[in-house]
Amino acid sequence: MPSNIKCLSALLDKTSLYRPSPITVAQLIEFGKKRDEPTSYGFLHKELPIRISHMVKELHMLPDSLLQQHSVKLVKDMYLKTFEDLVAFDEDGMHDEQVLGKFTRRLQEIKRRHQTVVETMAEGILALRKDSRFDPSINYFLDRFYTSRIAIRVLISNHLVLFGTEEECPGHYGIIDPSLDVQDIVDDAASSAKHLCNYHYGDSPAVKINTFHQNGCHGDEVSVVYIASHLHHMVFELIKNALRASIENPHNGEIHPVHVLIIQGKRDISIKVSDRGNGIPMRLQDQLFDYHYSTAPEPDKDSRIPPLAGFGYGLPLSRLYARYLNGNIRLVSCEGYGTDAVIYLQNFSEDASEVLPLFNKTSQAKYQIGTMVQDWNVAGSLRPIWS
Repeated sequence: MPSNIKCLSALLDKTSLYRPSPITVAQLIEFGKKRDEPTSYGFLHKELPIRISHMVKELHMLPDSLLQQHSVKLVKDMYLKTFEDLVAFDEDGMHDEQVLGKFTRRLQEIKRRHQTVVETMAEGILALRKDSRFDPSINYFLDRFYTSRIAIRVLISNHLVLFGTEEECPGHYGIIDPSLDVQDIVDDAASSAKHLCNYHYGDSPAVKINTFHQNGCHGDEVSVVYIASHLHHMVFELIKNALRASIENPHNGEIHPVHVLIIQGKRDISIKVSDRGNGIPMRLQDQLFDYHYSTAPEPDKDSRIPPLAGFGYGLPLSRLYARYLNGNIRLVSCEGYGTDAVIYLQNFSEDASEVLPLFNKTSQAKYQIGTMVQDWNVAGSLRPIWS
């Protein structure tokens, strides 16, 4: 085990030269059926340090104004500590039951340690935004950083459900539901979003849900092999935004319902959330997936009731959850009318593969000279356009 910072740094540099190994939902299902703890240990004790080393190397590419933030230093120290904890395990451990148990307990500690990473990192980003020192490269970094965090938590959570103390839902394989009823998730997310809307506004628009199959059948169940918590997070965020837009922008005193259409295609499953909430001007639409951008006032952080909007992390994080397993979220908004937001998921579990960032020369160039260079000149533009 590394005993000093120089040794740890050298090992981290060496580990970051290896590429992460993406897996598919189909592989997670197969592994959940076999429940082979030594195999899980053998994969994770190598794979997790690789993924973490890429995160730490990328952290070092951030502008000094952000690296100097106390919250960012805390996050970096968390990941260095976790890297150190993980490289203490070696290949021989997979044949020792005591080591296997120790490894699982260590993963539980690591998951608890990183529970507040999103909030902690957000503090530093928010401080930069308020000081008008927000570098465009930060959005690029956060997309990659939070994607890596999602991926690492999936691997750790799956191991802990199978071999640790975390409870496994009936019929699941680890954290994967092999027949997740999409409408059940939408119903539950809509109920939660309406409850929150009622609290903040005293009322909430109706949410009307329909399903459609490519073969023309209506009303039949749409199921997918997926992680239920990820899908709930995405659907809740889109419905919550649609409810707020609808109730704040009634048409001639009428609050229009929010429509959710669940579509099972041949290769895609799509969930379209539509509102008549007056839409968003074209010039603002590119900013909707920027971190800490929100059309709502900043909420009270001390309130015990979750805000309906205002922190500016809902949409960008939801899109990362979708993209992580080779899906996406896209918005189409018409100012003066409303917005359609669509979640795309892979219909086949073998196509639902991890999409992971790589730290290499190309990604380094992005921070230094790449996409952050302004190379368009637009008369009267209100916001720089970055190529």
